[in-house]
Amino acid sequence: MEYRFSLTSRLAALATFSALALSALLFALGFMLGLRSAAPEPEAVAAAVAPAAAPAPVVAPGVAR
Repeated sequence: MEYRFSLTSRLAALATFSALALSALLFALGFMLGLRSAAPEPEAVAAAVAPAAAPAPVVAPGVAR
């Protein structure tokens, strides 16, 4: 049994497109992982925002602190 492989222009275009698509997807994956690893921890963000987000205590008029 003998196999013959011929690289037609259609197969060359398909291989080129597949290689470009794989490269683009790998780049996008690396970009997303980089963003994820560079993002600050949620606890650190919550700790930094919590004092500024807390409302000032309301004191009734005439009540001494």
